[in-house]
Amino acid sequence: MAHSISWQAVDFIVEALAAKTYGEDRTEVALYLIKLVVEDKKGPLDATQLEMVRELLADVSSVVAQ
Repeated sequence: MAHSISWQAVDFIVEALAAKTYGEDRTEVALYLIKLVVEDKKGPLDATQLEMVRELLADVSSVVAQ
């Protein structure tokens, strides 16, 4: 089963964060873009959801930095 365009967009954002092509932490940019994708389809994220996404993106960023 194919993922929705929203999940494809989130996957793309996470992969872009993992690429680290600019040599700097882009977690906040990724969080901003994911918020836009989710809000477009489902409505705004609450504080708990935002923190969960932020932690996920920080984990991705830290794995790549190693």
